[in-house]
Amino acid sequence: MYTVMEENGNKVLEMQSIHHQLEEIRIYLDKEVAFKQVTIEGQQERINQLKALSEEKGITISRLEEQLQDCRQTNEGTRQLINKLLNDITNYQKDIEWYKLTYVKRSLAGTVWQKLFRK
Repeated sequence: MYTVMEENGNKVLEMQSIHHQLEEIRIYLDKEVAFKQVTIEGQQERINQLKALSEEKGITISRLEEQLQDCRQTNEGTRQLINKLLNDITNYQKDIEWYKLTYVKRSLAGTVWQKLFRK
């Protein structure tokens, strides 16, 4: 870029040119560092936001898991109650059938025997 200059007079110009180029490089690097610092700070803020969002989601998931467990327990209790009631209905139907056989569809001899010996 620069031609070789005379030893004494042009060394000063050469040194000034080098200092000027170094100053331009320093200014460019300062701008780059500042830009990258802003980018890093923006990324750090975004990381913090994502961490907070992740924590909120974790809390929500925990709460929903607890609610799901409560629902499962409630459903199990309800299922047991329904099974008990169905068994009770079955037993009552058997009792009703026994009473029908005993008091409604009983034989004539059984009815006579009851009337004779009950009074």
